[in-house]
Amino acid sequence: MKQFVFTLQALYDVQEGKEKQVKLQLSSIEAELAVHRRELEALNRTFENTKLEYTAAVQKGVQAVKIRQYGLFFEKLRDMMLLQQTKISQLEEKKSRCLQQLVEIRKEKMLLDKLREEQYAQYLEELKKHQAKLMDDFVSYKTKGSAELQAEAHEEQQAM
Repeated sequence: MKQFVFTLQALYDVQEGKEKQVKLQLSSIEAELAVHRRELEALNRTFENTKLEYTAAVQKGVQAVKIRQYGLFFEKLRDMMLLQQTKISQLEEKKSRCLQQLVEIRKEKMLLDKLREEQYAQYLEELKKHQAKLMDDFVSYKTKGSAELQAEAHEEQQAM
């Protein structure tokens, strides 16, 4: 009897390829997210340090020009922080879509695994039937052979 072959193996292989591709895409997104988060943290630290510096300068007394420079710097820093937060939000959405794709692919693979198990169970059942048939054929051949030998022996005895 032939070996077991899963009829949807090609589709399963395609799903595995998709899964690997989505995992690579997900790891790329996570790496990019980590970079943007570190940049945002650095901007936050810069903001806090500059704010402390500004507070100390105001307490000592500072010129209006310097206050204006600090104001422009804080405005630019807030814009950069907003830009990083926007990028992070976009990447989080992209990551979420990627995870959803991964879930769908895994569901399809699980379904294919279940079908493979069912097909394998059918294959085993057919194999059992085939083996039982072979055993029946063997037993009937052996019995048939013995019966013929007994009939020949009986004929020889009658001939004597």
